[in-house]
Amino acid sequence: MRSLSDRIEKYLKVLIERSENEEVEIQRIELAETFRCAPSQITYVVATRFTADEGFITESKRGGRGFIKIRKVPLDENAGKTGISEAEAENALQDLKDKGFLTDREALLLKEILRGEVLDPATGESDYVRFKIISKVMNLIREMEGQWDVLR
Repeated sequence: MRSLSDRIEKYLKVLIERSENEEVEIQRIELAETFRCAPSQITYVVATRFTADEGFITESKRGGRGFIKIRKVPLDENAGKTGISEAEAENALQDLKDKGFLTDREALLLKEILRGEVLDPATGESDYVRFKIISKVMNLIREMEGQWDVLR
């Protein structure tokens, strides 16, 4: 039998897949009631299984009308191991821009930084470095969303 954390993760991923814009907003307390667990279990699952390295940005607002929002940023499943191409990086940046996380200027600057001329492909590490930069950008976005009490 799968663990409770596995079941919660699978449930949230199904909700995200079924949504139009690859994001879901949930009430922590309602989800905890559904799975008959403590709200802290929901927080744990979101914080550990929906990370930037996995291609997600999460926000949380605590309190009576609090929520957890999970957004998928398209990255290849193996991106953390092998890296991402210029095209995949551009798609991720476009998605971040479309969702209001990056301005046009920020997206253009990052796109230029992530180009092949900057990240020397001769080293064989450019795709991996590109992935690490995109992951760092996503983590910084999470941290800068401080007014939402972002999950870490």
